[in-house]
Amino acid sequence: MLEESIEKAASTLKLPKDVVLGEVLVSFLGRHSVVIENYRSIIMYTDSFIKLQAKNCRVNISGSRLIIEYYTNEEMKINGYIKSLEFE
Repeated sequence: MLEESIEKAASTLKLPKDVVLGEVLVSFLGRHSVVIENYRSIIMYTDSFIKLQAKNCRVNISGSRLIIEYYTNEEMKINGYIKSLEFE
């Protein structure tokens, strides 16, 4: 119920929901790069699978030759051949 109130307030004030609600934001740059914003932690990291914890879900990235190019407290960039991205 609180989340609904916050979502309505964000909509009324025309504020970005990803910022207000802390939703994960995913931006693909072709098939070889993805930027993930608003993640909380790295759960698993191999060259073929990366699992991240976000506020309300987990994000699974499958592929080959995956590498985290950089990460900060707010975002990360993953390069490699990305086969799929799934929310859990």
